[in-house]
Amino acid sequence: MVGEFACLIVYLLTRTPDDAEISRQAPKWIFLVPCCCDLVATALLCMGLNFVAVSVAQMCRGTVIIFTCAMSFVFLRRTQQPHQVTGVGLVVVGILVVSAAALRQGGGDGAAMDSTTSKLLMGISLCIFAQAFQAGMFVYEEMIMKQYTLVPLQVVGMEGLYGVFISALILACLQPFGHANAPGAWHQVQSSPKLLMSVIGSMAAVALFNFAGATVTQKSSAVARTTIKISSTITIWMAELAFGWNTFNLLQLAGFVFVAFGTAIYNGIVVLPGLESMAGMSQLIPKKRELETA
Repeated sequence: MVGEFACLIVYLLTRTPDDAEISRQAPKWIFLVPCCCDLVATALLCMGLNFVAVSVAQMCRGTVIIFTCAMSFVFLRRTQQPHQVTGVGLVVVGILVVSAAALRQGGGDGAAMDSTTSKLLMGISLCIFAQAFQAGMFVYEEMIMKQYTLVPLQVVGMEGLYGVFISALILACLQPFGHANAPGAWHQVQSSPKLLMSVIGSMAAVALFNFAGATVTQKSSAVARTTIKISSTITIWMAELAFGWNTFNLLQLAGFVFVAFGTAIYNGIVVLPGLESMAGMSQLIPKKRELETA
């Protein structure tokens, strides 16, 4: 959240007087909803990472496109074209394949196998459940950026501001009960230059990632944002293989192929015969009609 809050500082330093006047038209409480969704999604995902590898969790995050499509239909009244439905279906297949690969890798004998399987199922379930909140964040951001004149830096920054206060409040409540150790964490960061650089790099990555995502949401749609988001899966998987944190599995590779192919079909990068977009436009292309009428 600190990285996102940094976006607010950049926004305040770079905005014009006209931008400041326009931004006052949007009530500040609207940024609290996506912030809470982001916090819950992050907490559930971190819990899931205790049971599954990062690449598996990243694959499970692909289900965000399913929740985003459903919420876009319910709250934004946006229907999906045949090629988009096909793309979402392939993403679902990819998630099922990689989940099966994780279960096979974690298999063993007797009680050990039952315990490992239960942990994998728990981790996968937590990662998938987290995506419902993540999708809610994406769709809600699209709603408020349509209703009000907002810029991505402002949206991300205000969410970071709320996130810093909420996180500080949670830490203050958990500290007396021994469920958090903020001084100990601060000591570890101060004592380890590598950890300090990792924290700084993480904050910068989160800020850039969310700013880029909010920009895609503003220019195109929440669903387009989720399909692009999934493209980081192969990079994480390759990094895990390179550092020896995971073992190569053909089923995981097949799952990624399904996810990548589904993403490409959804965005119109790959066109299948009979599934051409009636509008002849990709989801990645800004909706010109909406921009013109705004």
